Parts: sequence; structure tokens; C-alpha cells
Amino acid sequence: MNILKKIAQFAGVAVASFLLVTSASAKNADAAVLVIDPGHGGPGTSGAGCVYAPYMEKALTLAVATQLKDQLSGVPGLTVYMTRTSDVSLSLEQRAMYAKSVNADFMVSIHFNASGTHDKTGTEVWTSAFGEYFTRGYQMGQMFLTQYSNMGLQNKGVKTRLGDRGDYYGIIRNGVALGIPTIIVEHCFLDQAYDRSILESKGLGAFASADATAIKNYANAVGWSSGHTESKPAPVAAAAPVAAPAAKSGAGAAASTTKYGFPVDSAGNVTYRDPAGSSTVFTASEWSKLIGKWAYTSDPEYYLKSVPVGDLRAILAQ
Repeated sequence: MNILKKIAQFAGVAVASFLLVTSASAKNADAAVLVIDPGHGGPGTSGAGCVYAPYMEKALTLAVATQLKDQLSGVPGLTVYMTRTSDVSLSLEQRAMYAKSVNADFMVSIHFNASGTHDKTGTEVWTSAFGEYFTRGYQMGQMFLTQYSNMGLQNKGVKTRLGDRGDYYGIIRNGVALGIPTIIVEHCFLDQAYDRSILESKGLGAFASADATAIKNYANAVGWSSGHTESKPAPVAAAAPVAAPAAKSGAGAAASTTKYGFPVDSAGNVTYRDPAGSSTVFTASEWSKLIGKWAYTSDPEYYLKSVPVGDLRAILAQ
């Protein structure tokens, strides 16, 4: 079926009543709960997201999310919900609150991209910058990027971004504030000819299948498929920024340890060991940059110390 006809099927009209609860089978007590969030939504173009004729983001996200939910139906150890099943307007807070109401273990927000310069390309994933939320988001995000690289789209990486209230993107910020690991998947750029050629040649069903494979791979990796549910990380509340303490450096600086016991040499270099036992040495400037990622919390190093060495190196490489 022509991709535009498929989009039209899912675009629909605004529903008369405001419904958050979606049809889903009763949750198995041992199953993990995944919430799929089709980005944007609402009558007309007010909640359309990026619009690049003939595409409207809100219709694409709903179409992919609906097919994704269908493809995940019956996956062992997994119960799936959607924040919206029609063209309704939901705030970011409402989406996160719905995920909390169904006791979500993870939320995946489906999006498509565009840029002001119309020259960007590829797939990118956004996750929280904080502790276990970063770790889980990074792992899930890599599963998505592998699938889209295989489809021929550029891998733009798993990224974080901070604002003056914590995580910059509201769906992520609201999700982690309620204890829910949350990622945004920006599938491709609608205003870039190459990306559109992939979308049009592969079709929305292929995008949904790629998403489903990524989620199944994550489920297998963390044990969802065998009935194991990860413990939920502590919520990260939004807060005002605080100053990031710098590691000691320079001649005459005494060797010491950081707040949580990582050795600091006389040049300010920090020997870091992650929970799995891997270690590395961060320069004073690298350590300061990492502390800055969690600077608005009251205890930046508390969150930093749970992140694997490789993930911290990935942050520094961004």
C-alpha cells in the first residue's frame, strides 16, 4: 500500500473524548511494562510536530507506534501500552503520568526529525544524562541504532542534553522524575532527500519492525523475555543548577580522593572504577566536564559513580 495512504489511515480526526487508557491485555505480574509514546498529536497543525509535505510527524509517529505495538503483542515477558491511539493532544506531563499509572519499566517516545538548514541526516536517540537512566537508555538506544544502520541510515549516536531544569527534553525529564527510564527515537529526517528515500522505499512497516527488533533484543539482553524485571531506579527530580566542583590540579595540590573515594593525584587526575570493576583515569578537565553533566543535582558524583567507564567515555566524546 502506498505510504501516503497508510499515513492517512492513522491521521484520522480528533476523538470526541479524551482517552489515555489503551486496549491491552491484563498485565502478567512478572511481565515488564513498555509504554510507546507516539510523539505530538492534536487537531490541525497545532500538534503536528515537524511538517514537510506530504509528511506530518504526528501521523507518522502514530502509524509506526500502532504497528510496533501489534508486532510486540505476545512477546514473552512484555506488556505494551500506548500513550495515545488517536489524534489527541497530550502534554509531556500527561504522557509520563500515564506511563507511571501502568507501572512502566521503560518508555520509548517515537519521533521523526527535521532541521532548519535541511541538510541533516540519520537516526539519533536521546536519553537521560543521569545514572542508571543513562545506562539503560544508552543500552536500549544502541539496539535501535543498530537496526537503522542496517537499513542504511546514518548512526548519529545516543545523546544527552541538559537544560536549566535537568534533562532538556521534557518527555525524558518527566519520565525520570517518575522513575521511568525514557528515550526519544528520532528515526530519520523528513526534510532530507536520502532519509526520505529510505522511508519511502522501506515503508512504515519496516520502521515498526526495526523498532520491534530493537526492543526484543533489549528484552533478551536484560532478561525481560525470561520473566526478569529490572529494579526501578530512584526518581531524578528537576532542580535548579548548582556549581560543578572542579578536581584539584596544579603544582602543590595534595593527592586526595573525591567525595565517593576515587583517588585524585597531585595533578588532579581522577582514577575512576565503575560498579563492574572497570577502571580508567580521567584528567582534571575531563572529570570536571563529567561532574558538570550532573551539576544541577545536589550530589553530582552520586549519579556519576554508577555509570560504566565506556558510557562516561562516550559522553566525553560527544
